[in-house]
Amino acid sequence: MSRIGTLGIAATMLPLDMNGGLLTWTKLAGPDRAPLGWPARSLTAAGAHLAFGSGWPRLPLDPLAALRAVVKRSEIQAPEALKLKSAINAWTSGAAWASYDEHRKGTIKAGMLADLVILSTDIFSGAKALDAAEVTMTIFDGKIVYRRPS
Repeated sequence: MSRIGTLGIAATMLPLDMNGGLLTWTKLAGPDRAPLGWPARSLTAAGAHLAFGSGWPRLPLDPLAALRAVVKRSEIQAPEALKLKSAINAWTSGAAWASYDEHRKGTIKAGMLADLVILSTDIFSGAKALDAAEVTMTIFDGKIVYRRPS
């Protein structure tokens, strides 16, 4: 873990596997090692480029559910929960870095691809807002491709 940042490693994870896979992880690795599975916070602290993926089609294609899973880890895995900003970075700039696309996606700034979602709440205002958040609009390549019916 201590060398991961200096080696420039991309640590990829599927957040929806984190809590759901805990039972299997406990059976295979044992109850003492289970909390060490999916060490998102430790990897980030060590300087790893954390990149999240959906795991689709095996897992749902639902980034909001994945954000909730990694921010609100199970009680056993709570020490490895990420702050919301770190989780969003893993979905955006971290994933772009891992796919060698950081020059064209992963951040919101001039010249980058305009692929983003607009949410119904300010998810940074607390856990209840994150729980209540829904996608109200999706913009792909600068064009609105989805608008939630009112």
